Amino acid sequence: MNLKFLREKHTKKMILASIFWFFCSSCVSHLEEAKSYFTQGQKYSRLSQSEKATAAYKRAIEEAERELSHHPSSQAFTVKGMAALNLGLWQEAEESFLSAFVYGFEKGEEWAGQVSLLGLGISLLETGLEETALEVFSYLLDKSKFIPVLSVAAQNFAEYTLRTMDGMEEKEKNKTITRLLARIQRLTRKDMSFGYFHYLQSQIYSHLADYQRSFEEAAMARELGLPSVNIFRDNDRQIIFCFRKLKENLGRQKWEEFQSLYRQWIEKWNWKDPETPDWKTR
Repeated sequence: MNLKFLREKHTKKMILASIFWFFCSSCVSHLEEAKSYFTQGQKYSRLSQSEKATAAYKRAIEEAERELSHHPSSQAFTVKGMAALNLGLWQEAEESFLSAFVYGFEKGEEWAGQVSLLGLGISLLETGLEETALEVFSYLLDKSKFIPVLSVAAQNFAEYTLRTMDGMEEKEKNKTITRLLARIQRLTRKDMSFGYFHYLQSQIYSHLADYQRSFEEAAMARELGLPSVNIFRDNDRQIIFCFRKLKENLGRQKWEEFQSLYRQWIEKWNWKDPETPDWKTR
């Protein structure tokens, strides 16, 4: 065996390896790429890095469209719809979700069907069909078992409900918000460890002027964790709001008891003082 033959054999192996890796890379699903970019977008959104999030969501749409041009599927339409949703492209999102339902969801894809339904609800809400959107969110709150779906449905349902209370009489307002609280409490019983549900309860108790319970739920939410920096900080602002309200409304003895409790919590959280969270001093 001479050197020339060895070189030729090595060259053939290199060519075969190149072809193999080319086909392996081309077999990487555009759907998987779309999901990956969407996940990146979610991560950047949580970190409030809006430019990076926008770029990632745009790439997710591009990859989903490449997948759809060759292998249209409900999942590809769902990913495209969710990315469009995060970019505020409501019409495009609605069309994508409706297309996903046309293709249907197979057994084991229930999550994708519910994500699509959730996305459709948000699209309808943004385009003015609020009552229909509310029906979608209400349905998901009753039927869904997927916590990410439930959290977004609950957020939109609660925000819409609170927003529509402005013109109500006091009796009707209390009745509406009590019903809302009951629904969110049912969600908490599905997963007591999900901080966002406690955050929502804290907001609702505040509307009922029950600042002690509002504080307790907000403290629980902080301990369990919240899905974004913005919500985390809003929850801290709610804690401070409750502190101020209780200072105004509690009698001397009860205020001293609460103040002692509050001091223990802020020491644990490394707050500078009762109204300065740790993130304000960094």
